[in-house]
Amino acid sequence: MEYHLYRWSVVGDLWKAPEIRNIRLCGYRNQEERRVVTSSVKETNGRTITTESGSVYILEDIDPDYLAFLRESGIEYDPENPIRIIKP
Repeated sequence: MEYHLYRWSVVGDLWKAPEIRNIRLCGYRNQEERRVVTSSVKETNGRTITTESGSVYILEDIDPDYLAFLRESGIEYDPENPIRIIKP
């Protein structure tokens, strides 16, 4: 199933080494009022994300607070490839 994810952010084991992080996304699916958390991100292709459960998410607008966090942390945000997965 394919969904659009609005006001999204990354959640997960951010304190772990990049190659062993369990990355998930949090946001509003198809502009629902309730926030959702995805299963672990399995694959990325630009703004299209596939999770371990097989769901496909198209990333729409990023959560402004998360974008501010990235900037304050010195993490570069690429809107065309917003999620980077480092595999062992």
